[in-house]
Amino acid sequence: MNSIKRFLQDERATAEATSTVVMIAAAGALLAAGLIYWYNSGLTPALNTAGDAVKGMTGSMKNSLE
Repeated sequence: MNSIKRFLQDERATAEATSTVVMIAAAGALLAAGLIYWYNSGLTPALNTAGDAVKGMTGSMKNSLE
């Protein structure tokens, strides 16, 4: 019981837990902002175009090996 009381009174543990929570929240906020930007900015068509190009290249490679 005494060790739990000391742990709760120790300010370093509280500061470490708080900084961990803040870092997790910041990472989540950055991830959400990136996803919102990606969804709204038109990167989706660019990635789809690149994906189609890769599919075309790999399809031609497969045919040339047969």
